[in-house]
Amino acid sequence: MTKALKLLVLLAALGSLTLAGCGRRGSLERPSPAPAVAADPATADQAAPEAPLKPDRPFILDPII
Repeated sequence: MTKALKLLVLLAALGSLTLAGCGRRGSLERPSPAPAVAADPATADQAAPEAPLKPDRPFILDPII
């Protein structure tokens, strides 16, 4: 094999291994069940204060998504 062909095979193998490592393997997760008792709307506002919004911090690879 020539040097260029060996390099091409190596790059193809590394590329396929990289792509195979993407994602998550396993079964799908079910959503959590709905609460059995509905919360009282009068106390719901007092119980959980709103969290402050997080600033948008762009990542360098965002344009390719």
